[in-house]
Amino acid sequence: MRITRESERFAMVEALNGAFSSPEHCARVPNGLWIEAEGGGECIRYYARGFADGENPLALVYFSGDVILRTTKGVRHISHAYADASPMKIEKDLAAWSAEAQRPTIFLARPGIYGSSGDHNLRRRPREIELMNRALDVLKDHFKISSFILAGHSGGGQIAAALLNKRSDIEAGVFSSGLVSARQVSAYWEYRREIPGKLLDDTTTYYDPVDEIGNIRREPIPAIYVISDPEDRSVPFYSQLYYVRRLRSIGLNPRHIYAHAAPPLHHLLADHGKRAASLLAQGQSEKDVRRALQEIDLLQVKP
Repeated sequence: MRITRESERFAMVEALNGAFSSPEHCARVPNGLWIEAEGGGECIRYYARGFADGENPLALVYFSGDVILRTTKGVRHISHAYADASPMKIEKDLAAWSAEAQRPTIFLARPGIYGSSGDHNLRRRPREIELMNRALDVLKDHFKISSFILAGHSGGGQIAAALLNKRSDIEAGVFSSGLVSARQVSAYWEYRREIPGKLLDDTTTYYDPVDEIGNIRREPIPAIYVISDPEDRSVPFYSQLYYVRRLRSIGLNPRHIYAHAAPPLHHLLADHGKRAASLLAQGQSEKDVRRALQEIDLLQVKP
């Protein structure tokens, strides 16, 4: 795995094909954590801003969306946003998020992308989620964090929702255009694809956050915000609505906010998710969150 520094761009070939590391190599990676899960280890890189030297009662954590995309004909390609990304840009965005939230912030790089080793082609499986879970444990101890607010966009929403199921230290979960119902989304992608034969990926191995929502802590119940564009063409709206309805069916009270993402995909709501997480970190109300997200929508409307 190439060690990417400062304004250097991440290696797209590694995002497409995977990257390997070792404990010795990981020790040279800035903010690299050697994390083991399911019999193997990965170097998980994180980026952090705003932490105090002592106790840090609350921290915000962001999980990015997928960077490998597929056309309806099955051709893989890397997103434009990833091609332009660098450690310096991530840290700049984190600093702005920390200042807005008035809390420390973390960008936890998923396996295979943004400086972490691993294979991004194997995303959505339990191992990816367990690697992120154990990395949070290490960061919690290192920074003396008491609780987290998780924000996940698109595929990162699956990870954040999974961790909400598994952890008792999550104060709030915010999922923007989130892949929070893996089976629903997989069926949608199967319907849309134009190539014959079986799916290129075995979606039966995916972790579906819906399956374990009964494990979400109850005392106290975390705040749950699902932010959706009804016209989303990447992660269909009905899959997010299904997750919300399942949460309500077991007595939870998720807030489902309809927002507007840029055409043609109507999918990119990461800024909405980060803004909501910032306001929750400040103790703002649901009404304040809704108003702030409406303001983002208005700024996106061209005169």
